Amino acid sequence: MTNRDKLKTFLLNNVEIMEHDGGAGTSIKYPSFELTSRDFLEFAEIELSKLDNAGLINCVSHIKRAMDCQLDSFLYAYNLYKPFKDRKLGIDKKLDFLNEAGVFSSRSLSRLNIIRNKMEHEYEVPKIQDIEIYFDLVSAFVSILERHILILDVYGSSNYRWNNTHNGRISRFSIYYNLAVPRIEIEWETQEDGEVEISAEITDINEFSYFLRVFFLLSQFYVHSSKRYIITQLQK
Repeated sequence: MTNRDKLKTFLLNNVEIMEHDGGAGTSIKYPSFELTSRDFLEFAEIELSKLDNAGLINCVSHIKRAMDCQLDSFLYAYNLYKPFKDRKLGIDKKLDFLNEAGVFSSRSLSRLNIIRNKMEHEYEVPKIQDIEIYFDLVSAFVSILERHILILDVYGSSNYRWNNTHNGRISRFSIYYNLAVPRIEIEWETQEDGEVEISAEITDINEFSYFLRVFFLLSQFYVHSSKRYIITQLQK
């Protein structure tokens, strides 16, 4: 059984009775980009207001830059920027990674590339209605990734405890994003399993993305008190 399968099985069996028991944040390093995704969105708004072909074309380019910049800012904050760059993983792979980690669906953003490709390869002027939709979409994308960066600041490590219903013994679970490696480290201890330690590194991107999905989902305990949403996402 893979570490992913071990983790998935364990959480599906226990997440409903787990209770948050403290944790700590970690120090985030932000990239030293001269421009941010918010700057590019502002540039896009300026171009969109011109209502001419040059403005519409420039607007699409700025929206695309806003998406690229926020993607790289997210990867940089999680110390994943260099691994993705070294492996020459482009925007499609980055979006697939975010999709697998449960951050954002890449299906919608891929439509933005369709508009851009039509403009660049078929010399088609983008429709203003389409641009307004994708401006809103990328704005939401930027906000969501900003929030997930802050998750690391607050929930760099989290601990959970619960009572065994059969004998009242305390069980525990902890998850830690080791920013230096980067690696997601998980430990749990129950009467049934004893002490278990598993981890995932970006060298196995599929396993790492699932561990990252868990990392994000467990940070939402306060939002999804019924934990039904967390369980459905763990099953993917």
